[in-house]
Amino acid sequence: MWVGQALRMLRLHMGVTQDYVAYCARTTQAQIARVELGTRQPTLCVLRGYARATGDPEAVMRICEAAIFGTKEDLKSA
Repeated sequence: MWVGQALRMLRLHMGVTQDYVAYCARTTQAQIARVELGTRQPTLCVLRGYARATGDPEAVMRICEAAIFGTKEDLKSA
């Protein structure tokens, strides 16, 4: 669930809308909202959309790495 929260924080920090992430990910704004709420896990296409929309693929990678290998606290540095 905290992966979605981290993606939302990144999106807001970069000043990007859910609609734009959805456009970059070739999905709907509703799907992006579900990811950010934690009711749906992000697909690779959605993660790619966040990377494109924010212009910061490294931040998206750090979020993924923290989700796979680390803990919630690791996201503070992501």
